[in-house]
Amino acid sequence: MIDTHTHCIHSHDGKQSPRDIIEKAISLNMEYIAITDHFDGELTLLPEFSYIRQIDLENHFSELAALKEEYADRIELGVGIECGYMKEADGIYLEQLSKYDFDLTINSVHTIEYEDCYMKSYFDKRTKFQAYNAYLKAVRESLDCAYHYDSVAHIGYVARKATYPDTKLRYLDHQDLIDDILKTMIAKGKSLEVNTNSKGTGEDFLPPKEILQRYKQLGGSLLTFGSDAHTVDRIGDKYPLVSQYLNSIGFKYVFKYLSHKPIAVKL
Repeated sequence: MIDTHTHCIHSHDGKQSPRDIIEKAISLNMEYIAITDHFDGELTLLPEFSYIRQIDLENHFSELAALKEEYADRIELGVGIECGYMKEADGIYLEQLSKYDFDLTINSVHTIEYEDCYMKSYFDKRTKFQAYNAYLKAVRESLDCAYHYDSVAHIGYVARKATYPDTKLRYLDHQDLIDDILKTMIAKGKSLEVNTNSKGTGEDFLPPKEILQRYKQLGGSLLTFGSDAHTVDRIGDKYPLVSQYLNSIGFKYVFKYLSHKPIAVKL
């Protein structure tokens, strides 16, 4: 079992120490755990989010690098980061990421049209189609960002806090745009993350199954598994369920990352 997407107290919303996360992963007999805390560079450009505590990148990297060495004979630790995409923040990420030798960089979209889709106000002024379409356009734009990234996180995140009676993101409602996203990811050699932090979306995991099936049809093969855990009780959450489903549609591997290189792990 592996988990490529977790958060410790280096993130503004993390609850556990990095050592607690590593020890929990060991207790679950995991072979690899990545700690990928939030680097919310985009929020530094939006004054209304000035209350969000930004990550101390130097401390994050140095502490995890030391723990990686300390635990090397017990578990592989991926030293990672999750970057919240916004085009205007490209330069921030490009400059800062070049200073550190991360194992894994996750690219994710939380901010759409200068609003955080975690907030109710994002949905109040948009129909479901408008809200989800704008989100998917931002995901597509993020694939062409200037900085290096390895995987694309939680496609369908927009549904987590959606206020519509039916929150599900459906492939057929945005078929052309989703196909463009998946084909571009495949062409660029980027991993599609299967994320089990899906509360509120109406799904067992993200992206929805029909999107994973379409990814397979288009020839996609790079997948990562991420619990998106912010507490130790969710590390590896639903891994058996995800593994069984991916096997059922023809996938044989998920991938871990070391020095930005994908390494296959048999499901």
